[in-house]
Amino acid sequence: MPASYFLHVTSAAHQKQLISLTQSPHEVFFCEQVVSGVGDEVGRTDVLVLLLLVVIGTIFALVVKISHITMAQPKKITQETFDAVVRENIEEFEMDLHEAIEDAKDQFKTQGVDSSNLITSYIQDPDTGELKHSNPVKDALDMIQTSLQEDDSQLLWKGLQDFSTECDKSESNRKFAASRDAFKLLFSSCNHCYLVKNKDNLAASLDALSSFLCGQGDLADVKMIEFLSNCLKELKEEILVEKIVKTVRVACIKSESNRQTFVVNGVIPCLVAILKDFSQSGKIVKETCLALRVFTFDDDMSVAFGKAHEHAKLIVAENAFGVLLGIMEHYKDVEVASELCVTLSRLAVRNEYCKDIVDMGGLKMVLKLLQDHTSNQNISKQVCTLLRAIAGNDDVKTSIVDAGGLGLIVAAMTTHAKQPTVAEQGCAALGSIALRSPPNCSAIVAAGGVEAIVKAMQIHPDVAGVQKHACLALRNLVARNPDHCDIILEAGAESLIRKAHGKMGDCEDLAKAALRDLGCDVELKELWTGTGQGKVHH
Repeated sequence: MPASYFLHVTSAAHQKQLISLTQSPHEVFFCEQVVSGVGDEVGRTDVLVLLLLVVIGTIFALVVKISHITMAQPKKITQETFDAVVRENIEEFEMDLHEAIEDAKDQFKTQGVDSSNLITSYIQDPDTGELKHSNPVKDALDMIQTSLQEDDSQLLWKGLQDFSTECDKSESNRKFAASRDAFKLLFSSCNHCYLVKNKDNLAASLDALSSFLCGQGDLADVKMIEFLSNCLKELKEEILVEKIVKTVRVACIKSESNRQTFVVNGVIPCLVAILKDFSQSGKIVKETCLALRVFTFDDDMSVAFGKAHEHAKLIVAENAFGVLLGIMEHYKDVEVASELCVTLSRLAVRNEYCKDIVDMGGLKMVLKLLQDHTSNQNISKQVCTLLRAIAGNDDVKTSIVDAGGLGLIVAAMTTHAKQPTVAEQGCAALGSIALRSPPNCSAIVAAGGVEAIVKAMQIHPDVAGVQKHACLALRNLVARNPDHCDIILEAGAESLIRKAHGKMGDCEDLAKAALRDLGCDVELKELWTGTGQGKVHH
């Protein structure tokens, strides 16, 4: 609306009255812009002008607010809209193809548009200038679709390989594939290859499906879960078993509903049986251990609580400890042994389970493993993790000490002093062994545990996990053995604990408790004081 349309307002009072009528900063901005540059005369229709300006300002503010609400969620546009902007950039602004595409992307990005469902790559005919879509994910899906329609097994294999490669490259490729109904097509491919008994293409289909489901396991449906469960029960070829187990694992990550549906379909007994039947295959053992552990995860934020503990009990009920320890005894590959250790630690969720592992010879095996491979960082970390887990049982604590476990833990921490994961798990293991056991605390001090813990705190001052478990371990060492306070303080622990207290929010309570039990000055704040208001009078 032209400025000449408005009558001039001169007095400061008029301006103040006008601006005070508006309620939003956007309205104030609009009115101040209109009021600026006013003349010297006041027309008879000042009131109408004021009202008109207020209405316009209100509408303007409303539009701004609506736009903010709309922008809170990603916007979507059609492929045709994006194509039109690219063509316009080329034809109207004489941009080259690459520049036109990048400009279109930038335009829509600034408007909050999600372009994950769009094809943003093109090829241009050098003669006609016509644009054609060029997207490797779309091309692979088209190839798979065509091959299924024409029953061309070679073309299908090629399309599946290309699709897996593209999905492995980026999350955006997987999201784009999802927007193109890739799940239905891949599931159709799996079914087709299963029915015609084409093992190579079934393996390729499962590989493509697992690559596609990475990070978006919630796309899996009940029919697919039933299909994979049946395949686990029926198929015995090594290459197929590995691919099926991997697909099950990927589909269960961060999806509690998928985990529970797989359990209902009897997958847990199948996985333990696969471990037993394919115990000589390192690839299958590692993949199956990974899959079993996923069933003990509590990583789905969309549910109030999961069934991780129940799933662990179901796995143990299938004699998983016996199978895992049997493989560890006969299979000497350190990578496989590492997977077995971390799987055992995830399953040691009950007091009696910790004792069962020791009674089956597990403690002797893992300590021998650590002794033979102390130089291996992963073995050191995972054995310490397992020792920490089974030390939850008080009898097992003593067994670890009697078997010489403390010296091996300290040796692992010393050998891999610069590795924060080994330091963290080593401190955690020592803290667990020290808990509620004065004799064990004395044994840890004698084995050089205090020096190892303090050294870990010095080398990793910014690693919260190390500082947290170190503070807890030091506190456990003196909670029932106050005579160890001087040894720990002389090692320089107090200043390190105070630094952890000031720097790490997660360590605040543990650091205070450690300082208190060490006899150091510490400020303890009363977080809450009762008022007696809720007292019941009879």
